Amino acid sequence: MKISKYTFLFDHANKEYYTYNTLSNALIEIDETSYSELREHDNGTDLPEERFDKELWAALCDNNILTDNDDDDYLKYKAYITRLRSQRESMHLTLAPTMDCCFRCYYCFEKYKEKKYMTPEVMDAIIQYVASCRDLKHIKITWFGGEPLMAVPQIEAFHDKFSARWKNPVVSNIITTGYPIDEEAIRVLKKAGVSQAQITLDGMQETHNKVKYLPSGENVFEKVMDNIELLNDSAPEINIVIRVNLTRENASEYTRLLKFCLTRFHGRKNIGISPAFVLDRGASNCNDCGSKSKLFKHKERSEFILELAGQGMDSPYIRYPEPFFNECAIRNDTAISFDPEGYAYKCWEVIGNKEYAIGKLNADGYLTNINPKTLNRQLYGADPIDDPVCSQCEYLPVCNGGCPIQRIENKFENGHNNCCTYYKGYMVDFLKIHLDRKKAIEKLAGKQNE
Repeated sequence: MKISKYTFLFDHANKEYYTYNTLSNALIEIDETSYSELREHDNGTDLPEERFDKELWAALCDNNILTDNDDDDYLKYKAYITRLRSQRESMHLTLAPTMDCCFRCYYCFEKYKEKKYMTPEVMDAIIQYVASCRDLKHIKITWFGGEPLMAVPQIEAFHDKFSARWKNPVVSNIITTGYPIDEEAIRVLKKAGVSQAQITLDGMQETHNKVKYLPSGENVFEKVMDNIELLNDSAPEINIVIRVNLTRENASEYTRLLKFCLTRFHGRKNIGISPAFVLDRGASNCNDCGSKSKLFKHKERSEFILELAGQGMDSPYIRYPEPFFNECAIRNDTAISFDPEGYAYKCWEVIGNKEYAIGKLNADGYLTNINPKTLNRQLYGADPIDDPVCSQCEYLPVCNGGCPIQRIENKFENGHNNCCTYYKGYMVDFLKIHLDRKKAIEKLAGKQNE
């Protein structure tokens, strides 16, 4: 047996020694002697089993820390992903009831903001399409746009039609600027069973209002804050995620904004805040080319997250790593997005741009005018499984090659996106944060039990 290529070894405070494996997602504390033995054979040479405690040896083998063959481990990963791609029981259905929006954010990829709204005929076609997927049992609906809450009547109309046909439970969420939230929108969100609302901010008040502004000069930031409180008061069961779009220009505001939100929403449940990085993606859809200098690069993103954690600030990025075995749905046949006209896309990042449409629904719910080049690229193109670099990377099980659309841009559109996970080059740093947080929680629990 030898150390798996997916294995990390590191020491921590007070002479603690650990090993972690991205394929099994196992983090195991080991003794100093065993750690030294593993370190000595971290060059791929075989390990002497007799020098290890039998129970520890078994645990190291069972959790993929040790392996007979790295190629077999990779095939284990590949087999799982391949099976996942072929499943037909679950569907991620993204619906843009309109591509219209209140704002024109400079970094937004949605350049196709036509003031068109989904018609009853398109709704019927979508429902017919879903009904034709015979093996389907589970559906997740994401309401997208444009600004989906500019089409509240369309959301309600689709829900009424769909719920009359589909009797199984549906998981629903919405991505919104938060500006159009009002009592009527909340009524429809509750009726449609929306359980999560992602609301975007772009910094503190002054910065946010420079990015998202209206000719009237209204204080958009304060309006969104009021709307968050309104939504939380009227539908406390809806989990609100405040997504702060960060560039290098406004990143310094995140700490103040976090503290502002914690104070403003103190005592409220189901409201969280998280940074979201507007990355320099190379083949950027940013309309203002000069603004690319504002965008985060891979290394800057990882270091910013770690800096926040070092200051005691929480974020989803510092959770314990999870294997990305739920891979982006673009690679699965069942995942699909529809724009207001019934054009179909594999990824919501290109929704509205008909050049990336894989087809269009007819009145009977069948996809017509199939674009095989686009469809094949998005299902199979730039596949990390076929990539000689990704297939050998120790981060693959927690990265899965990154965003497929960005990979496709790199291969077919002369892009130069960095698709790697923010863990890359920093995995041990993130694991140490996890350990420190876990110890702090255990210490606090111990005091409370005294």
